[in-house]
Amino acid sequence: MRCVNVLITGIGSAGVGEQILKSLSLSELNLNLVGTDVTINCFNKDSVDCFEILPYAHEETFINEVKNIVQKHNIQIIFPGSDPEMKVLCSHKSDFENIYIVANDLSLINTCLNKNSTYELLKEALIPLPKYMKINLIIDCRKIDFFPVVLKPNTGSGGSSHIYVAYNYEELLFFTQYMLNRNIDIIAQEYIEYDDNEYTIGVSNDLDGLSLGTIILKRSLTSAISVNKKMRFENTNVIISSGISQGVFLHDDHLKIQAERIATILKSKGPLNIQGRVSNGQLMLMEINPRLSGTTFLRALVGYNEPENIIKRVVFNELPEYEYEDGMVLRSLIEKRI
Repeated sequence: MRCVNVLITGIGSAGVGEQILKSLSLSELNLNLVGTDVTINCFNKDSVDCFEILPYAHEETFINEVKNIVQKHNIQIIFPGSDPEMKVLCSHKSDFENIYIVANDLSLINTCLNKNSTYELLKEALIPLPKYMKINLIIDCRKIDFFPVVLKPNTGSGGSSHIYVAYNYEELLFFTQYMLNRNIDIIAQEYIEYDDNEYTIGVSNDLDGLSLGTIILKRSLTSAISVNKKMRFENTNVIISSGISQGVFLHDDHLKIQAERIATILKSKGPLNIQGRVSNGQLMLMEINPRLSGTTFLRALVGYNEPENIIKRVVFNELPEYEYEDGMVLRSLIEKRI
């Protein structure tokens, strides 16, 4: 089998890039893996065949530096390892002729990176949603009538940062003013009670929008690594998950149908990740990410190796199977001296 030259950006952030790298490390394909990060102090720099340093995605030199790496290593496929890199690379697809950039359509990326726009689109399609409201000014808080309420960035969020829970109007005013003072774009969302009912669901679609496979992870929030906030409110535990998912992979036709319907409405043409909690049998949406998941390697461990399947499809024109086994996958932190 001929060698495929693969570029993975952002491999040192313990995020999506690292997950893609670890998944492809399981592959039996003949791969030459080129990884990048913004610093030489990269945890995974010795796990790739060649390591390169890239500037941050917002810097003017970013695209030219990527083009230099592509030419130097004869890259055939690019896996963006972070949201900023994904957005910039997809905005410059014309600069990478005959090179496949693994991401969804730019229009869907722009929609999904704005939570309010996503909710509005799905609301029109009658998809069940928690109550939500865009907050632009402090006076908008007067319209909130659902507590506890979760305040979070409407755009530009990452790593579950700047998420706050207000239990009453006074706390709502406090957190809203705090976020507005820091120029954070805010959306308020009804808190859906946690009762072992949070899921991360991946739907893989092809370029024609046809579903290739769906994988369901029931998230476990018993470990500190997976919990952002945990508090008590009126004898109820209020739990906000972190960006680090783990738990049990399972098959559930009811959830599968709901997730695939969302992907169809959004006209997804690539990887899509849906996070929500189930209430009365309905998947109540929390987040959607139009990219490979932060659980990509966890999925690969149960047989659903999406990065490998993408290479098989776009490079070798194969039709790989998107199947997986049920089972629990847990995470931990690993330290090493570099």
